Amino acid sequence: MDHGPQPPALLAQELTFAYPESLRPALEEVSFALPAGQFTAMLGGNGSGKSTLARILAGLQGPYQGRLEVLGRDLADPASPAALRGRVGLAFQSPDTQMVATTAEREIAFGPENLGLPPPDIRARVDELLARFGLKPYARRSPHLLSGGEKQRLALASVLAMRPEILILDEVTSLLDPLGRREVMEMISGLRGSVTLILITQFSAEALAADRALLFDRGRLVEDEAPEALFRRARGREIHGVEVPLAFRLLRAAQGSLPQE
Repeated sequence: MDHGPQPPALLAQELTFAYPESLRPALEEVSFALPAGQFTAMLGGNGSGKSTLARILAGLQGPYQGRLEVLGRDLADPASPAALRGRVGLAFQSPDTQMVATTAEREIAFGPENLGLPPPDIRARVDELLARFGLKPYARRSPHLLSGGEKQRLALASVLAMRPEILILDEVTSLLDPLGRREVMEMISGLRGSVTLILITQFSAEALAADRALLFDRGRLVEDEAPEALFRRARGREIHGVEVPLAFRLLRAAQGSLPQE
């Protein structure tokens, strides 16, 4: 039976937010809708509002003006945080800020335990995610003894242990070296289609893994299209303060050097 179009996983309408000490809004009249299962990159330089938006989407920041629906729930409804518990996951820039357990396996088990799952189900999820994220050798090691890339993989596994429908990744690669960044991005790309993914990043090349790019500048949503299309039409080194990936700049330079027919 056809039940008609599915509601978006996220819907923002004229979303505006200002910090009390700020002279201008951190977000101003932002509107977008994200379908369930889409991989979206949110780009912008410092002060663009993208990390503020991540915290609002996860229910960690407010109050705001406008309308925001997450999985069909209006976040302004006081009952929404409890109803969305476990359904929206957020991984931060620094995994150390969200580590609470003494071993990697206990870290992964923490969320499901708080959701009240039966111990056999928790054990199964822990074993699955340790294997999936290459963390089995570190199962009984303290999270704080892991490398940066290993910590971020553990942070992702810990969030995914609650099986969220939306996963928000806020600058999760910004503190990693190139190897750790590549490892984590491979893990993130492998989640495509299994969860609604939102990757907040200042690295434009990372956005190329996404289906869609939302580009923010000084609190406003200024571009919304496929990342490759966005960078192909860029004419300078930057677009709204975000550096255009090197491959696109080289392609543009090569095209400019070709003889005109």
